[in-house]
Amino acid sequence: MKKMTLWWLLFILLFPFSTVFAQNKPGVFTLTPGVWYEFFSSRRNLDNTVLPSLALAYNFDEKLALEFSAGMINTNSKASGNQGVHGTLYLLDGLYRTIPWKFLEPYLLGGIGLTSLKPNGLDSRQQMNANLGIGAQLFADKMVALRADIRDLYTFVGSENDVLVSFGISFLIG
Repeated sequence: MKKMTLWWLLFILLFPFSTVFAQNKPGVFTLTPGVWYEFFSSRRNLDNTVLPSLALAYNFDEKLALEFSAGMINTNSKASGNQGVHGTLYLLDGLYRTIPWKFLEPYLLGGIGLTSLKPNGLDSRQQMNANLGIGAQLFADKMVALRADIRDLYTFVGSENDVLVSFGISFLIG
């Protein structure tokens, strides 16, 4: 019963009484605070972790956008007795939005990134990556959307595949 009540409450809050259609427009910036969950490759010997994140995108048109995003990594090493590992993950992605359906707008994304890890707290290790994924925006308003995506991060050094799942709230500005 509690789950059903929660779902109805979310439905009422997220879907205004009038029909809302997807509204990514040309020349608009999108600011997305959110959280990522990174599933590290087993070869990294790191605990999977939640990363706070922030993304800024520019819409060239209704279909194409360029996005820069960053997340803060705070996890533990499995190999060195739970020693803390800190760092950052930077991504530069192109987004291609497919055919919107009412308030839902699916997209494909891909790009390059940089993972910077400090396994001992002092020496930083940078690793370039390429990423590819899928996602969707669920518009609650013409200027606000919930966003979720999943992507594979392939690191060139060591050939490691990490998986990144993200959730956020997008605010369209402009």
